Amino acid sequence: MAQKFLPAGVVLVSLLLASCEKPKPEVPPPNVTVTPVIQQDVTVSRTWVGLLDGYQNASIQAQVTGYLLTQNYKEGSFVKKGDLLFTIDPRPFQAALAQAQASYANSVAKAQLQQITLTRQTQLYQTKVISQQEYDTSYQDTQAAIAAAAAAEAQVQAAQVNLDYCTIQAPFDGIAGIAQAQIGDLVGPGGRTTVLTQLSQVDPMKANFAITEAEYLQAAPLLAKLQSRTEVDTPAKIELKLANGTQYPHLGKFDFVNREISSSTGTIQITALFPNPDSVLRPGLFARITAPSEEIQGALLVPQASTVELQGNFFVVTLGPGNVAKPVFVKLGPTFGQLQVVTGPLKVGDKVVVGGVEKARPGTTVNPQPYQAPTPSPAAPTKVTSN
Repeated sequence: MAQKFLPAGVVLVSLLLASCEKPKPEVPPPNVTVTPVIQQDVTVSRTWVGLLDGYQNASIQAQVTGYLLTQNYKEGSFVKKGDLLFTIDPRPFQAALAQAQASYANSVAKAQLQQITLTRQTQLYQTKVISQQEYDTSYQDTQAAIAAAAAAEAQVQAAQVNLDYCTIQAPFDGIAGIAQAQIGDLVGPGGRTTVLTQLSQVDPMKANFAITEAEYLQAAPLLAKLQSRTEVDTPAKIELKLANGTQYPHLGKFDFVNREISSSTGTIQITALFPNPDSVLRPGLFARITAPSEEIQGALLVPQASTVELQGNFFVVTLGPGNVAKPVFVKLGPTFGQLQVVTGPLKVGDKVVVGGVEKARPGTTVNPQPYQAPTPSPAAPTKVTSN
């Protein structure tokens, strides 16, 4: 059978076209930035809404009934322990004290006379001049006179206490509130007003906040550690943000955790102490309190920018032998500044892709470059927060 040949012109054109084609250049691997997985202990912090309260709060009350004579402080001012706040008309109590003192003196005189009589009766009894009954009577009369003198002395002490109650002093350093009674009012248990004012110690200040039962169980090991420390050894790590959005300049310390979880709210109270040298904080203020809630030992950390979400799941891209990209699914924990706590099949030193993750498709060979983390601003200190 005869073979068919192409025309010579067609063959020539094909050879010319083939000679003009250039070989396709080899595409270089895409550049990506990578960083190793690091491991360190981190402390997780959470934020709650808290209510401030005085370290000590007292209702200053009138303990005796009488007419209010003076108010010796300025409302809303700072007073020191022992400063005079109010006085009640002391004259009725001075008279009662004088009467009690006179009664006591009379009782003492009677007791002394009865003691002299008993001494004589004892001598007569020993010489058989008086009977046993007469001696016993004298002895019992003496004991009764001594008891009456003791009772009279107690009445003097009670009258003195009531007189002392006429001067009402501050029990501790603090800020005194609005007076609840006016000069001339009948105050005390039998009067119109019992509570005269309120006094609060404001340095330090208590910050009370409630955490849920689940949060408490998670934080229980850390709380137990803090409970075992003395106030001096307790670190100041608790932050306070006021209602106007300003950050309070002083850090607070853990004080105590309440004894029980409320059955009505399912929460338990935590109390922190904040220094308040300028008396800026006052009882009743609301604030946002950021405090450590958990310690994670040996946490694995990667840059936040290296995590990728895919349909509700998260993964990071790691580099295997030959710089081949491989996705690894992880679970996210709390953030630590610009880092992210992760759990999953990662180990310390694994290289994860941070910049150019979209180029590092599974099985793709990449050109790794060192990742340079941005420098945090001095005005924004690094801290751990929970998601």
